[in-house]
Amino acid sequence: MAGAGFMRRGRALTKRERVLRAANFEETDRVPLYDILQNDAIIEYYAAPYLQGAKLTPENGAAATRFAIGRVLDMTRMPDGPSQPGVVRQENGLVIQIERWTSWIIERPFCDPPGMVTWVKSEIRRAEAARFGPDYRDRFYAWMDAVACATAAADPTGRGDPVVQVIESGVGLTEIYHQLGWDFFTILMFDFPALLEEWLEARHQAELRRVACIADAGRIPIALTYDDIAYKNSTLIAPKWLRAHWLPRLARLVSAWRERGTLCLFHSDGNLWPVLDDLVAAGIQGLNPLEVLAGMTVKSVRARYPHLFLTGGIDVSQLLALGTPEEVRAACRQAIADADGRGYLMGSSTELHWDVKLENAKAMFETAWETA
Repeated sequence: MAGAGFMRRGRALTKRERVLRAANFEETDRVPLYDILQNDAIIEYYAAPYLQGAKLTPENGAAATRFAIGRVLDMTRMPDGPSQPGVVRQENGLVIQIERWTSWIIERPFCDPPGMVTWVKSEIRRAEAARFGPDYRDRFYAWMDAVACATAAADPTGRGDPVVQVIESGVGLTEIYHQLGWDFFTILMFDFPALLEEWLEARHQAELRRVACIADAGRIPIALTYDDIAYKNSTLIAPKWLRAHWLPRLARLVSAWRERGTLCLFHSDGNLWPVLDDLVAAGIQGLNPLEVLAGMTVKSVRARYPHLFLTGGIDVSQLLALGTPEEVRAACRQAIADADGRGYLMGSSTELHWDVKLENAKAMFETAWETA
């Protein structure tokens, strides 16, 4: 297999060693697996020893999901199970419809531009007031420790080897357009640009304070800096606006993590080609999730940016959901070959969601394992 010569022989690496060696383009014993499990059949299959015949529920979901993660993945994020369906009204007035593996806003506390402006100003004050001290850090580390213990207990090697947790760290734009909805976001951008700038900066400064509180390369070797800024054809917002208002803040966020010894993996769905040079200039070190149908293939990105470590690249919208195991194996082997077996963590192009076939997930995992 192309790239197999870069695989390290001898002692099996720990998951942390495997992940960090891959991210640093060093020899590994096999291709690491990085993904998110949001699929009942996959979780129930790999958590069978824990569930002992029970079905996955919101009550046992977090423990079962972490068990399954510990069985198959080297790195993950969002290590929780399905939610209890219901409706929740947040403190800021947003009403959220929660379903098993997803949620969306069903009501906003404003219905016109003046109401939106008033609400946005309250959100700015909330962001400016956010503080992160020892109590927050202790709670956050305790959550990380609980996930680590659960995944270590499920380690199939018996070594008690925990899965690497990549921690999300957003610039703040995704939450803004999500909370407003695109109609009101467009009004804010064109009619109240200074207010949008103020809100984005307030969210950004709050995240920088959080980074200063929790950053620890020993606990968080890789951070997922993010904003979903693209769709399959291009960027969601004009590159000119992103360069003027968003990219400088991404650069500051990346710098905040990197100066504390943490690697920065950038996440956005969609076609990032119009701004990929800018993302690299902002200091990102890796790219996720490589949405294949948007033209972000392992081969094309590696050819242009040979120093970026890559994660994902196995199409989840069509291949993992609708393809055959043989097609999945072929795509996985091709991705490994295109990466030359280095600087690559294999996984889906977003997450292993509820439409992914179990046999296709198994095919992807097993293809990574066969490189050992």
